[in-house]
Amino acid sequence: MKFEALQARYGDCLLLTFEGTDRPYRLLVDGGPGRVFDTSLSRRLERERQGQSSEPVTIDAVMVSHIDEDHILGILDLFAVLQEAEQRRSPPPYKVRWLLHNSFDAMAGEGEGGTARTLGGETVLASFGASGIMPLPGNKTANETAMKVLASYPQGSRLSTMAAALHISRNPPDQQVLMLKGSQPRTLRIGEAKLRILGPLEREVTKLRSEWSKWRAKKQRNEADAEAAKALAAYLDTSVPNLSSIVALIESGPSRILLTGDARGDKVLAGLEQAGMQKRGGDPLKVDILKLPHHGSSRNVDLDFFERIHANHYVASGDGTYGNPDRGTLDMLRKARPQGGYTIHLTYPAEQCDATFADWLRMRGRSFDPASDSIAPVIQAWRSEGLVNVSEGPVEIRLQ
Repeated sequence: MKFEALQARYGDCLLLTFEGTDRPYRLLVDGGPGRVFDTSLSRRLERERQGQSSEPVTIDAVMVSHIDEDHILGILDLFAVLQEAEQRRSPPPYKVRWLLHNSFDAMAGEGEGGTARTLGGETVLASFGASGIMPLPGNKTANETAMKVLASYPQGSRLSTMAAALHISRNPPDQQVLMLKGSQPRTLRIGEAKLRILGPLEREVTKLRSEWSKWRAKKQRNEADAEAAKALAAYLDTSVPNLSSIVALIESGPSRILLTGDARGDKVLAGLEQAGMQKRGGDPLKVDILKLPHHGSSRNVDLDFFERIHANHYVASGDGTYGNPDRGTLDMLRKARPQGGYTIHLTYPAEQCDATFADWLRMRGRSFDPASDSIAPVIQAWRSEGLVNVSEGPVEIRLQ
């Protein structure tokens, strides 16, 4: 099995390849934000075509961890290439069998396009004011996050429409939301590999649908309820990134990879507990590769997360935009496992991440504090101690 994390700017773009008896089996996870398809993903897929016949490269499953532009735009670009080939009646460069994707409509219990109809059209989803969802006074972070979630809705809806037009099977076999029900994870097979769904949790999806239904009922009755709108905005801010992020454990032979999307660490642990794979106070769950949640953001993990999940390889995909990978995350990992014995992979050099973060802060009128913001000193310390291996640049990990 081979795991690759391509350079995807501030997003994710992962390619997993499983050797089969007849051919390689491929799982593509996310496609990064704008330009990543052209700069990284298409070039990587083109290498798969070299040395083989004119047959398209088979991608057995494309998984979009959640609706956010830094995960979905590259996949939309890939599907656009397939649509263009179909329209021209020319051989497609790729063949996609499955799309694993939880749209906002599916999460809210709507039919495709139902959310847009409720809010008054797709174009209003980028603005709470136009949609009737009022901003939260004094809560800039909640406003920005919730607005971003709803602004991403048209992208997820477009992806679903494109998949249907291309006859790509979505969330097989029943097209239902991929989530953890009870203690038995839903399991999909890609060749000989097993993909177990550990999140989102059914109870959280049920809660989202309840909140959405309450707000929709009030809107349909033309009730001007600013407080209900604010409550929905707050709920979207705190819940949707976790709800829409698919958490999956991939097993191929003895090798295990834990993919987390942008889910919060405690939600990942809750899924593991519910599935009986890890319990508080028990031995840590051991995996070969852990894809750090939300590009290594410290807002998604705590010390407990790293104490309860031990990996041989930790992967942080990010170029420093938004401060990811975060200095605090690396500090927590170092504290949780002071003995070392693992490898940390950054998709961009630490010093480049620091420079990008400094520029990002400067554009927002804020200053970069090396003592708290720079990740380069942590990387240097790991190297000098000799207890942790460090890799900077595109990631390629081969597992037996």
